[in-house]
Amino acid sequence: MTKVKRATNNGWKPVTLEGTLLSNDIEGLIGIEELTDYNLERSSKKGKIVTTEVKSAEKKKSASKRECPKEQEEENVDSTEPSAKKLKTKKETKRKKKKDGKTIKSADLKITDQQTNPDSDLYCNTDSSKSLKINVEAWSAMGVPTAVIKALSDQNFHSPTMIQTRTLPAAILGRRDILGAAETGSGKTLAFGIPIIKGILDLKSLQNEEHIWPEKETKDINFSECDSENEDLSEFENCVNIMNDVKLDDCHNIPIKPLYALILTPTRELAVQIKNHLTQAAKYTDIKIAVVFGGVAAVKQERILNKGPEIVIATPGRLWELIQEGNSHLNQIDSVRYLAIDETDRMMEKGHFQELHDILEKINANPAKLKKRQTFVFSATLTMVHDLPDYLDRKKKRYVRSKICKLTPDQKLQKIIQLLKIKNPKVVDLTKESGTADNLTECRIACTIDHKDYYLYYFLKRHNGRTLVFCNSIGCVKRLATLFSILECKPLPLHANMQQRQRLKNLERFICTNKKHYRFQADENGLLIATDVAARGLDIPNIEHVIHYQVPRTAENYVHRSGRTARAEKEGITVLMMEPSEKQNYTKLCKTLGRTHDLPVFPVVDRLLITIKERVDVARDIDKLELKSRRQNNQKGWLRKAVEDMDMVLDEEDDDESSTESEEAAALKRQLKAKKSQLRFLLSKPMFPKGFSGKYLYDNLNVDIVQDAQKAVEVMKKIIEDNADKSKANNAAIQKRQQKLKPEKLKKFKKLKKT
Repeated sequence: MTKVKRATNNGWKPVTLEGTLLSNDIEGLIGIEELTDYNLERSSKKGKIVTTEVKSAEKKKSASKRECPKEQEEENVDSTEPSAKKLKTKKETKRKKKKDGKTIKSADLKITDQQTNPDSDLYCNTDSSKSLKINVEAWSAMGVPTAVIKALSDQNFHSPTMIQTRTLPAAILGRRDILGAAETGSGKTLAFGIPIIKGILDLKSLQNEEHIWPEKETKDINFSECDSENEDLSEFENCVNIMNDVKLDDCHNIPIKPLYALILTPTRELAVQIKNHLTQAAKYTDIKIAVVFGGVAAVKQERILNKGPEIVIATPGRLWELIQEGNSHLNQIDSVRYLAIDETDRMMEKGHFQELHDILEKINANPAKLKKRQTFVFSATLTMVHDLPDYLDRKKKRYVRSKICKLTPDQKLQKIIQLLKIKNPKVVDLTKESGTADNLTECRIACTIDHKDYYLYYFLKRHNGRTLVFCNSIGCVKRLATLFSILECKPLPLHANMQQRQRLKNLERFICTNKKHYRFQADENGLLIATDVAARGLDIPNIEHVIHYQVPRTAENYVHRSGRTARAEKEGITVLMMEPSEKQNYTKLCKTLGRTHDLPVFPVVDRLLITIKERVDVARDIDKLELKSRRQNNQKGWLRKAVEDMDMVLDEEDDDESSTESEEAAALKRQLKAKKSQLRFLLSKPMFPKGFSGKYLYDNLNVDIVQDAQKAVEVMKKIIEDNADKSKANNAAIQKRQQKLKPEKLKKFKKLKKT
């Protein structure tokens, strides 16, 4: 025990310190100051520990009365530069966010007493200038927990959508199985994601209550107050905490965490998107979410599954592969409490996703656990039924007694219910007869197969905006990507034969709309060329145009493709490019969607296609020459490698042949160089100058008509309105003529009209 004195406002007071801290080397000690209102902060650059004073309210009042010299204040600031700056920024942000005497933090959003009232709203400040109202009453009335409401407010989901209001009360409060059909971009992911998160939170709370010891058997012991010399703790030695119903891994003897939910998707990109949505919704909870799909090393995904995520989002192929390998976490798949299948109609088709049927057989093997399970089935085309394919239609005509027939919407739903063994379903169908959103403008372009490239390049250059082009085959995507990269349109391809890393990279680059993105630079006129891999479920923001370069084979694909635009009450346009050989698919599409009239024709100025054709033709020539040069280089490389491997020497005749081949290669290079310089010259000129008639060329016109062009949606809307006005005028004129005619002539006119 050592006695020292501490300095206070009233003078020095004696203080006793325990231990041998000051027993040695205390010569020259003047005094010790007790630090009470200080915090320790570590600077990130130098790693030094700096003490910063945290003043209380009383000290602030006393300090305000005193007058300190400016030199002392500057010395104090210089001694604690990093910490003082932090304190200042925190105080400034708190002062800025004060409203009506209450501070609102951006990270921690608290529900006040006023917001519990039915007429009040929750205010969430994402920006300092804008404030959005969050309708807490609407979310909480449907059983959504406060942690999820807090996360939804951060994402500015101020009120539930129609599909959410129709499904969430039945799913959360009634625990019913849901079969939901709604248009694309209507919030179907959260319609099944929120009930799953709520159910897992309830299960975890019940599990924690079961593992709490009873009050009679437990003793509250404060080991800090117990002294080893006085108290005998022998009765607490060799104590074991017994936990019932805990599964252990056979290999490592590690307790296996339960798997509560399984979500199945048809595409990898959709699985990643659902994972991102659910992690944002569950960020204020301790729920772990993992995603499993092909194209990535299975070892990494097994490492993630070993951590025991409560929710697993997967594609059927990789999931079944890991189950067959005997993954300990996925072996609990038969006892899963929540099952969700997104884009069900695609996954239930014959010939697709055979692994899905194997997974469902394993899940439905135990009828006792099947009763506890809740199932969610969602799709934008869940109740849509298209005509039979041609080969089945021909087979039906040959064999009249065959059982091949077109399913009705009710039969399609009943088939899904039987396959998934759903108990008490609630069917919510919000789709319309058209199958598309109200704010979507539909149109078509009729052209030949050779002119499709011209019209596509015309559309991209004439109308600014982010465009998504769909093709039916991977070869078409590759050809368009190379052609439009030569034309300097910076296309991003996306198809199933690409590596998964490159697929996700191209998708992330196209999704990027922020100019200050950490990896990619935003492109306001971005172009993504993809197959039907990107057709279903992907929520890509700010897509203004969807172009069907090839007519989709089914009406379901058309609805899903067109649903990538006009999402979340935004406007969009879809353009169907049709050649004569695709007329049969077009008529089937219109019949399935219930369209009695043809789609309106998109306006194209033919005289502006002259410069378009010239550029596209030169780009096609460059593409052919580059392909030819690549083939020659590959053939040369193969011959050189064969000669080197066999240790052979070429004869004079072979040398002559090689010299002629080199001359051909040199001529090809010169031709390719000339074509590239020609295209570079064409691209440097304005494409659509004002006053361009197509007959005469003017070098002094440097104004580009693209600057004055309207958006494609606005142009098409005007044309649709003009056509409607013309049809009304024609009908009015016909009615006037009929009124002027006599009854006898009117009968003859009607007969002629019928014939």
